[in-house]
Amino acid sequence: MEYDAFLAKAAERAGVSLDVAETLTHATFEVLADRISGGEAPDLAESLPDPLKSWLRTDEEIAKGYGANSFVRRVTDRAEVPHELTEAGIRAVLATLREAAGDRDQGFRDATAQLPREYDILLSTPGGPGVAG
Repeated sequence: MEYDAFLAKAAERAGVSLDVAETLTHATFEVLADRISGGEAPDLAESLPDPLKSWLRTDEEIAKGYGANSFVRRVTDRAEVPHELTEAGIRAVLATLREAAGDRDQGFRDATAQLPREYDILLSTPGGPGVAG
């Protein structure tokens, strides 16, 4: 999946502009790279175009252990977007990442398997801002 197509899909899923989708994607990828083990982030990034690939890089081998609420807060802080857009944005970005990784690629499943069950809400299909899902 090309960079522009990734952002367009994430923007559509989240119900936000392309600029906001880009900001949320960058922040989500950086926080995700921080949260999963160092070996999984580059594997997950393998099928992505630049600059998406570089946003999933980390120098840390050991994942930081924080919960889903902290993940959302960290993305909100990095993206500097209203909190009410963040969760839907994260869900949209992760759904698009899952699609970009492809069904045959175990990278997404391997990376997200490290996350506790409380992350399931962020890994579910997005419904746009303010939509329960």
